[in-house]
Amino acid sequence: DPVVADMPILLKTKEDAKLDLVMSNSFGFGGTNATLVLKRWAGK
Repeated sequence: DPVVADMPILLKTKEDAKLDLVMSNSFGFGGTNATLVLKRWAGK
């Protein structure tokens, strides 16, 4: 699709990804919606 030709699509698992923040959205029937946001712990 030419519209998404330059979009970086992840095809394999990236083991050494330096992610500090991730977000997962879930949407269900009847207005059941949730968002989970996780941040890497930087404390001691």
